Amino acid sequence: MSMPPTGANQIKALIKLLSDDNTKVARTIGEKLIEIGDPAIPLLLEAEIEQPEMAQRIEGVLDEIRGGRLEEELRLLVEGPDDQLDLERGAFLIARYAYPGLDVEAYTRKLDAIAEEVLDRIGTRVSGEETVKTLGRYLFTEQGFRGNTKNYYEPDNSYLHRVIDRRTGIPISLSVFYLLIGKRLSLPVHGIGMPGHFLVKYEAERYKMFVDCFNAGALLTEKDCQRFLMQAGYGFEDKYLQHSSLRAILVRMLKNLVAVYDKMNEHVKRDRLTRFMEILGESKQEER
Repeated sequence: MSMPPTGANQIKALIKLLSDDNTKVARTIGEKLIEIGDPAIPLLLEAEIEQPEMAQRIEGVLDEIRGGRLEEELRLLVEGPDDQLDLERGAFLIARYAYPGLDVEAYTRKLDAIAEEVLDRIGTRVSGEETVKTLGRYLFTEQGFRGNTKNYYEPDNSYLHRVIDRRTGIPISLSVFYLLIGKRLSLPVHGIGMPGHFLVKYEAERYKMFVDCFNAGALLTEKDCQRFLMQAGYGFEDKYLQHSSLRAILVRMLKNLVAVYDKMNEHVKRDRLTRFMEILGESKQEER
């Protein structure tokens, strides 16, 4: 049954009641605001600024409205087989959790423009090696995409649009960016979720190479990867260099954010993103 429209004055009155000392009353009011949903968001944001003493309760209500809606989107996104999952939509969905007003289409156009620029430089009938080197020169030398070594644990390092804006991120977010450009160029690229690091693998019949997007697009052989794993104390197993599923890539992005928000004591965000991970895990189990 659809709810009758709720006016601004009624919403404001409910928000005032959120401050009630009786936690049961406050919880009931919060549930009512969650039912109202999107129309309550602007007034909740306004109240969050004007009444900082209620910030924690307001944050919880806002998270339930926004986070709950994104959970439903995520369930729809991952309901099919993994090879049909839209990695780009998934990455931007994660970003929309922290940036609800994100203009995804604008960033899609930016990715399109980058791919078109690279395509102009590559031309036709170019070898895999030259393609990888041209793409690397453009992204990492000319455009300056790089790993954020100074502030590795900033949340923005994991949000795709902020990676594009700031041209910096962590291994997996920079790799996702590379994969999305590669997809537009129809390149045979795959995510490689090694322990402790994330790479991209270009894998054609005549040319195979690993790309370290965090380290200025450095090109690595399989022996280089084995050496890294051994030196880092992980040992080496063939599975460490296998393609990561698209679900696994999204889960790894979320894991990084969960760890960051846990360190920051932002438990509302931590718990919501943990639920995102659970949704991805559930969908994988159902597929099996």
